Amino acid sequence: MAPPTGRSEALSSRPRPGIPRGSRSSSARLGDLVFRLLCQAAAIIVVVLAVLLVVVLTWQSWLAMQTIGVRFFTQTTWDPEPDHRIFGSLAFVYGTVATSAIAMLLAVPLGIATAAYLSEIAPGWLRRPASFLVEMLAAIPSVVYGFWGLFVLSPYLQKLISWLGGPNTGGSGLLPAGIVLAIMIVPYVAAVGHDVCRAVPNSQRAAALALGATRWQMIWRVVLPYAQPGIVGGCFLALGRALGETMAVTMLIGNRPEIVLSPFAMADSIASVIANQFTAAPYELYRSALVELGLVLLLVNVVVNTFARALIRRVGRVRKEGLLARLARLTGVRRTPPEGTTAAAPDQRPRIVFGRNALAWWIDQLMTGMLGLALIITAGSLFLILSYLLYHGIGAVNWDFFVKLPAPVGEPGGGMANALYGSAMMVGLATLFAVPIGVLAAIYLAEYRSDWFGPSVRFIGELLAGVPSIVIGIFGYVVVVQPMGHFSGWAGAFALGVMMLPIVMRASEEALKLVPQSIRNASYALGASQYQTVGRVIVPAALPAIITAVFLAIARIGGETAPLLLTAGGNQYFPSSPNDFTPCLPVYIFNYATSSYPNWTRQAWAAALVLLALVMLLNVGIRSLTGKRALLASRAE
Repeated sequence: MAPPTGRSEALSSRPRPGIPRGSRSSSARLGDLVFRLLCQAAAIIVVVLAVLLVVVLTWQSWLAMQTIGVRFFTQTTWDPEPDHRIFGSLAFVYGTVATSAIAMLLAVPLGIATAAYLSEIAPGWLRRPASFLVEMLAAIPSVVYGFWGLFVLSPYLQKLISWLGGPNTGGSGLLPAGIVLAIMIVPYVAAVGHDVCRAVPNSQRAAALALGATRWQMIWRVVLPYAQPGIVGGCFLALGRALGETMAVTMLIGNRPEIVLSPFAMADSIASVIANQFTAAPYELYRSALVELGLVLLLVNVVVNTFARALIRRVGRVRKEGLLARLARLTGVRRTPPEGTTAAAPDQRPRIVFGRNALAWWIDQLMTGMLGLALIITAGSLFLILSYLLYHGIGAVNWDFFVKLPAPVGEPGGGMANALYGSAMMVGLATLFAVPIGVLAAIYLAEYRSDWFGPSVRFIGELLAGVPSIVIGIFGYVVVVQPMGHFSGWAGAFALGVMMLPIVMRASEEALKLVPQSIRNASYALGASQYQTVGRVIVPAALPAIITAVFLAIARIGGETAPLLLTAGGNQYFPSSPNDFTPCLPVYIFNYATSSYPNWTRQAWAAALVLLALVMLLNVGIRSLTGKRALLASRAE
């Protein structure tokens, strides 16, 4: 008999008492083969979904490409009336770029300063809770941001604009949309910046300080230049998030397809016009033009995210220039040799003129305060949003809110029990779809290494996780709603599941990689096959972290609004089944917030508070689990 060719095959060929050697070996090989094919099929599903997304959008937009041609990108007029049928996207491109530019101008310096303070200055007792507060900004649903911006930020901003002599737009326009976008993307810049700054070797910090640099000089001339590729990558990730944002921009930008070169003007964006007009498009060319807008948004987002991840991966590369020479050049501090010598003694400290040293000390203190102020502004935004939601929403939350149906227009009272039920149903169905596929695909990536397919699946999964939610909504509409002929909970669950899948896959893969190799070796040494080792040893050891990944994905999709606008529909009653029109809490917040009825506005405050509380509880619970429950298998070493 030929000798075994692999480690798992060799180990699994060892007989156990009472089990024939040959039968056990063949069954183990068959089990390994079936399990590997199952995991590989799950990984292929991720690739198929991504490819199908591009194919579907291209197919659905083909009519607009053929009919409108290049005029689609050069015209500013958008007049979809059946008698006119003029489709020019330039105004939407301008609104998208303008709001993103305003957001980046505000968020990038604030995020980098926050990251620098947390990484280099904040004491240990402050760093962890402050980082958590900054990350919580990313957990707030976009519809809550838009609601807060519409009722809190816009009135104050309109007073300021009027005082400056600007137009009265009711607080809507490019500037308020850009400010809210900036608050939304700050945590992306800060989180990535903090991680890459912490990755800078401590030897570089120590060498800079030894050369006489102050802490601010060390941060400005050593840490930030070293981490620059990763910081730029984080900025591009934030840009991709800003370009694809739908709900907050829709509620604040004014939804007017015009190009007015003023930050106070009202405008429209690609994502917002899709959200507002897609389901109401009465003829095929109209809908095809909207899908083409979604395709453009998808391609731009893919390019931005690919570039961002390439830059982040550059952070770990070793610099070729000598460490001390580079630090001396960057800090601008020159060693002064003693009299009669041409080189400094090995133990001699650099001479610095006292006046320059005193000035550097004052600059260091000033910049330390500025970096701390950036952290206060960033974390203060979270408290500002929470305080307004508590103030306006706590009085509207009562038992009726959770057990009663919405009241008719103009009548007080009522609740959102149907929306809570619909949201829970669609999130549950999405979880049932995404978790098995995501975990099996993660097992393939972590346990079945390949030269090209595994990295390709991982890369495609990362890009799929960054696709704008409104584009996922278009995908769900074409794949599920059109064949069924109506909106449904199935369509909403499918869209949420597509968003959830790459999050579960990537987070579960990292959890599986944390299991020590010694655990695997011990299982193989006892005669277990590979699928037995994975199923009975590795997955149970990584289970706490995998469960955390699932809850992280649930928290991510729980507040989504844009894809459900295009897939789930609405219903004033409880859905009889997932095949029915299905209400959900985020869509109710959007509809009630943009209405003119006081009772609906009051209900929107309550719904926003409840939604944010649920998302926050999930995120706080996840942080508690990851902080207190270390990976069980890691204790083996």
